Amino acid sequence: MRPNFPELLGFFMPPFHGASRSLFSLNPNGSNTMRIKSLFILIVVLTFSYGCVFAQSPVKIEGTVFSNQGKPLQGANIIVIGTGTGTTTDANGHFSIENLFSGEYTVQVRYVGYEPQTKDIVVRKDLITPLYFTLKPVIIDLQEIVVQANRERPIPNDFIEIVTRKEIEKSSARTVGELLKYIPGITLIDEAGGGGRKRLSIRGSQSNQVLVVLDGVSLNDPLTGDTDLHQIPLSGIQEIKVHKGGNSSLYGSGAMGGVVEIISRNNPLEQISASARNGQYHVMGVKSVLAGRTGSLSWFFTYDKNKEKGDYDYTYQRPDGTNVNATRQNAGFESQNVFAKLLYDFDHHEIQIQTHLYRSTRGLPGLVFSWTPYAKADTDRQLFLSRYAYQKGPWHHRISLSHYENNVEFQNQPPKDAPLRYRTVPPYHTRSRVHSLHGSAESRYTLGDERQLCLRTGFQKDDFHDKNVLTNTMGPVNQTENLGAFASLKAEWHLPKPEFLSRITLSPAVRWDHFILHQQTFTRKDQQTSPRIGLLISRFENWLLALRAHWGKSFKTPTFADLFYQDFRVRGNADLLPEKSSDRDIGLKTGLPFLGWLELDATFFHHRIEDLIVWEMGSFATWRPSNTDALLQGWDLSGSWQTWKKQLHITFSHTLSDARDKSDRRTTRDKRLVYRPEHTTKIGLELELEPLIISYHRHGVSSRFVTPSNTVSQPGYTVDDVSVSVRHSWKELEGTLKFSVFNLYDKSYEIIEHAPLPGRHWRAEYKIAY
Repeated sequence: MRPNFPELLGFFMPPFHGASRSLFSLNPNGSNTMRIKSLFILIVVLTFSYGCVFAQSPVKIEGTVFSNQGKPLQGANIIVIGTGTGTTTDANGHFSIENLFSGEYTVQVRYVGYEPQTKDIVVRKDLITPLYFTLKPVIIDLQEIVVQANRERPIPNDFIEIVTRKEIEKSSARTVGELLKYIPGITLIDEAGGGGRKRLSIRGSQSNQVLVVLDGVSLNDPLTGDTDLHQIPLSGIQEIKVHKGGNSSLYGSGAMGGVVEIISRNNPLEQISASARNGQYHVMGVKSVLAGRTGSLSWFFTYDKNKEKGDYDYTYQRPDGTNVNATRQNAGFESQNVFAKLLYDFDHHEIQIQTHLYRSTRGLPGLVFSWTPYAKADTDRQLFLSRYAYQKGPWHHRISLSHYENNVEFQNQPPKDAPLRYRTVPPYHTRSRVHSLHGSAESRYTLGDERQLCLRTGFQKDDFHDKNVLTNTMGPVNQTENLGAFASLKAEWHLPKPEFLSRITLSPAVRWDHFILHQQTFTRKDQQTSPRIGLLISRFENWLLALRAHWGKSFKTPTFADLFYQDFRVRGNADLLPEKSSDRDIGLKTGLPFLGWLELDATFFHHRIEDLIVWEMGSFATWRPSNTDALLQGWDLSGSWQTWKKQLHITFSHTLSDARDKSDRRTTRDKRLVYRPEHTTKIGLELELEPLIISYHRHGVSSRFVTPSNTVSQPGYTVDDVSVSVRHSWKELEGTLKFSVFNLYDKSYEIIEHAPLPGRHWRAEYKIAY
């Protein structure tokens, strides 16, 4: 039985009535002055008590009704048995019951499609009794009937892939990187198995052209523009939206290839859970979750710790054709993640405060010919976010303020007696700190189902500082700051339509960004305007047909490393221009009730990029960035089929991407851009036979060129993963056991040249929730 917090409060507070009688009793033998003082105190106390009595709320029971998936249930019936008193829940699943006498009651909640639930409570005179229900769905046995869909399915106006909390729970992934590798159109750039960086490419984009935001705060490193998705655990995430294609009109710089929008968990259910993880390569992990709600205040807390030694065997083929069997050392990691959120909602207001604390140490194993078993990277990340929202009628306002700090330390200091092959990389020890302050204000107006208008303004200030610890001097970038401001306007209009269509939606948007970049005596100003317009034409009546199209412009400013990095044989270029792209996407989706539900989707994308930033080796064997042009186009094809009872779900996707260099250089013009596969195929199968779930995934990638002149390429690869999970319940406890095998057929493959990845390995996890 869950604790009643008002009862606990009363347990720890001793009664005061005895003390009151002793304090205010009048002594007839005392002086008049003493009597007058005592009488005065008595009058004050009685007056205060009188006011308190009449200030009490008539509400005696207050609570919320949710499904077991955390969704508030509107219209649930609440009955106080034997009193004739009852009510229903509102759109947020909230209810309140007034004017009950003190005593014991039995409260029952009923909702169609869910098991009824009954709880015994005690109502006290001066307290509001909180009461929360979590209903489990129930199968209703009826005569067999044929149901045909007759309502509009929600079709997003944009090209978006959404991963829900339910899908996260069913997956065997630990981090965002592991989860997204199965999404159509996405290529995961994995450098070293367990502890290696994991970056993302969408439809052949560069990894630093994909913007990753957590609750509206960018996680991209201003030094490189990349985001290591391995450093984002899934324990505190509610939903992930992957926006494909250019989205600078909504998100600003860095959203040329797409956006990974991460939304943190907001669980109002009372929940306690813990899980433990074990696996090959000395994988160990623990995770705990605590969530609850008291009146209008809800909270969520999670702690996640992972550790993996990471060293794994590999087979590598030399240029002469001979095979080398060895162990890749220093590929392990250790991390700790804390996420906490407080949410207070009352009337039309909502106040949210949350924090993310992440700390990790990971090895930097290097490439085959430059092993660094003594190199490591330490990361310390802190994110604090506060948000206020007000919603009434058609208006919705929101103000956000966040503070983000990321400290990273890289070092490689092999001992003097280390083997020569471990000293090919020179010693280094650097520290860098990124401090960001971000604020935004948003106002949205909704007029029925016909139109919506959203205005956003905001600012962001980034301070970067690095240091060379070995020489006690400034680092290769030095102290740099970037100040940006933006304003955006987005609209959504449902246009008049003929009867045979369900919806015609027009979605225009525009954003203006202004930047001021400063480093010592260097100052640079820039501004960009990013327009966009989208169109959705759909019909859904027994079958689905939707046409989506979008045109827009996107951009990405040069990173701090692109502009200012100065080191041995590496030189930044302060004259670089921002990358700009013109984006066109058009897609057709259809759905049919074929032995369940069959859905097919085809999208053509065309992105012409001006001033693409590429790093190449120039004169005196020095690496230096420069601007060039490129064209990226192709097809995104996907399909899914699910039985009516959702026991079997099959998915398929194929991405055909043609990424070409459009520079004027004879040696590289019309050559394929490096590390862009032409073909990427993914197949998924999920069989759900309660309490057993079996998942199978296969992803294959074609060969990629690793040189700009397309003279050297890497072979393609195919990898299979399988996962089995079993759920069981005992009273109010629910346990889940997951067992996963990755690289099922023990394939040898590389995503980055000279960086072999692990062969077949397994992982197991057990979770228990209350």
